[in-house]
Amino acid sequence: MKSSLIFLIPLILIILSISCATKKSNDIIRETGLLDEFKIFAYCGPPLDEVNEQRYTEIANAGIDVLVPANGTFNAEQHFKALDLAQKVGIKIIPIDLRLNPFVIKSDIPIDTIAIQSIVNDYKDHPALAAYLIKDEPSAELYSTLRGFYEIFKAEDPAHEPLINLFPSFASNIQLGVDDFKKYVRDYIDIVKPTILSYDFYPFRAELTKKDEWFNDLSIMREESQRVQIPFMLFIQSEGIKNHFRVPNRAEILWQINTALAYGARGFGWFSYWTPLSDQGLPQEEGADDKLVEQHYSAMIDKDGNRTEVYDYVREANLYLRKAGRGLDGWKNTNVARYENGEMLKGGNSPLITPIGKDANLVIGTFSKDILHRIVISNSSWEKTCEFAIKLTSGMKVKEVFTSIDATSAQDGKADEVWILKPGGSILLDIQE
Repeated sequence: MKSSLIFLIPLILIILSISCATKKSNDIIRETGLLDEFKIFAYCGPPLDEVNEQRYTEIANAGIDVLVPANGTFNAEQHFKALDLAQKVGIKIIPIDLRLNPFVIKSDIPIDTIAIQSIVNDYKDHPALAAYLIKDEPSAELYSTLRGFYEIFKAEDPAHEPLINLFPSFASNIQLGVDDFKKYVRDYIDIVKPTILSYDFYPFRAELTKKDEWFNDLSIMREESQRVQIPFMLFIQSEGIKNHFRVPNRAEILWQINTALAYGARGFGWFSYWTPLSDQGLPQEEGADDKLVEQHYSAMIDKDGNRTEVYDYVREANLYLRKAGRGLDGWKNTNVARYENGEMLKGGNSPLITPIGKDANLVIGTFSKDILHRIVISNSSWEKTCEFAIKLTSGMKVKEVFTSIDATSAQDGKADEVWILKPGGSILLDIQE
């Protein structure tokens, strides 16, 4: 995805085919299309000369469900090759078709209905199609225009989601088009009326990590998605950009997925799978002021086609999410709380479990389904090990450990006693009366 500021690399996309699955209870998030089951996305597939079954099998083996090919794949012929391979290996595709260039849509550009119809007619019947891309990181001034695009896509193909992916909060007011991030998100939902909420956030900078901003954005996305009962997901970091982003290590990869999981995220997208070229393979507009030049390095696959250590980190995270993320399908995220040094921060709530200990640096998400409760407890640090005891609300007991990663019991596996979480680690506990 193209961004005018190098530190805000787009996160192209996401998502969903749409077949509305209505829940029995009105207070359960509506899940649509691909998000009726937890899904994992990735941006930037193999370059054109590497688009083959072996490479696509490698993508599927990494635990990726949906790929945004990009990296030179921008027309129907190229996309059909990708779609056919995706169908063969069991994944899906979100095409970026430059008949409707999502990186140059502006409020004064008329909607090209014929181009939309042409795109939809080409792709809509392919079983490996996941969604259409409308726009990445829009300004709020585009919302009314984007609503028009959205409505035409839905009229032409009700079965697939037209995707729009939002900026994170640290975008400038000029980029956001408003001076308040929550308003940016709320106006988008209220004007465009999407069936999913998607944004990107790359926290690991060359010399710092945007920790508070990370949790603030998760809190807002959770609140706004629950307000209108739609699921949310986010694109996260799996590469470096010289002088701007560092390459996440294993703990940092796990920290991203596990903290966001506690806030109720229903899917993740990795930026990126194949290390992008400096221009991400996008044709540059003649006379453009903001030509895209970024020195990407060490994504899951490097520029020469070799697996990096990040491939192994992300594959491990994805396989963990196959149980942890999908283990929350159909559960309502009722509460979330963040603890630092054993103290719950303002605005949080953890009604069933209280962590005890000065090293209790945690995010705790409470999920419920009927009379059942599943608790996500994640280390809120990517640097420090967390040791804590568990205090249950009167009348509750731990039934079992549903799953965990980098978590050990300090007392012979007794789940309701003392736990140790390594940096980025997490545990899901089932508790009952």
